[in-house]
Amino acid sequence: MAKLADRAMWVVGPLFIILAFVLIDMCVLAYYLVVFPYCHDWSLSEETSILGKLNMIFALLFTLYMVYCIHFHYYMAIKTHPGGMTKETMEATKAVDIETANNAQALLEYEEDAMYPKTCKKCHLPKPERAHHCSVCNACVLRFDHHCPWIHNCVGHFNHRYFVLFMTYMILSAIYFLVFGWEPFAASLDISGPEWPYYFPQPLMAFAYILSGCMGLALGGLCLWHYYLIITAQTTVEFYSNHYEKGIAKSQGEIFVNMYSFGYCENIRRFFNIGDKYPWYTVFYPVPIPPRGNGRQFEKCWEFYMLPESQQQGAILANQEIQDLENIKDL
Repeated sequence: MAKLADRAMWVVGPLFIILAFVLIDMCVLAYYLVVFPYCHDWSLSEETSILGKLNMIFALLFTLYMVYCIHFHYYMAIKTHPGGMTKETMEATKAVDIETANNAQALLEYEEDAMYPKTCKKCHLPKPERAHHCSVCNACVLRFDHHCPWIHNCVGHFNHRYFVLFMTYMILSAIYFLVFGWEPFAASLDISGPEWPYYFPQPLMAFAYILSGCMGLALGGLCLWHYYLIITAQTTVEFYSNHYEKGIAKSQGEIFVNMYSFGYCENIRRFFNIGDKYPWYTVFYPVPIPPRGNGRQFEKCWEFYMLPESQQQGAILANQEIQDLENIKDL
């Protein structure tokens, strides 16, 4: 039954993408055909003040930027492979390996070889740390977070950044639409009132407004969750395993340390890959920016190495067990 459900999710994935584009672009049309002309004077008549003209130009440029960012990051989340251990994806990450090759990288690779399971029991390919097997895609995914039917793809190492930024721009745009579209929405509900002066149908305007509110709420919760995971250097899978390990450590009078966490600010910097090669403001650029590292080896924080050796080994073994359980669960 589980395999049948996974197969069905894979088959309907493209339909979810089409539906998402239709709903998003319907709200975009509602804004430009109703809300924007309602709030601004399209004609730019002589009676329109310079401040009013500047306000309209700013609103137009800002909303076009937001619309482009939404579509760009959604497209990149769909088209970017999250990372895996197939021959093709390993070739694609060679450039990253060469660029980051140094003594520290060599040490991490040796550590990964020595401590982490090397073969997935389902796809029989090398399985690095933080990788998990997705039963829907039937492949191991680097730094796996979850499989999202709305992008017909897994959220993993190479597309997690695009996925989070897509949600961020969607929420900001939804709030903007709700604030400035309130009066046109109220007018669209008055069917018996004055004649509707816009080409966009009244029922669709009302539906688009309600839809933007629902999408903002739904994505708002999910986006906040992912930002919590970002600042704590976890994935969704790791959150649940770490929560369990925290309970075990507390019962034994020990301190749990997330080996991948370097502090809130540093975790954000590492996730968005800013501060070293890419300046902080590039996070606002709708351009392809790769994540930090190759997704197969990860640095450990110094607090982890300060733990007793037995506790370090216990954390490593716990990660191994979680990876094995992911395999067994789907057999």
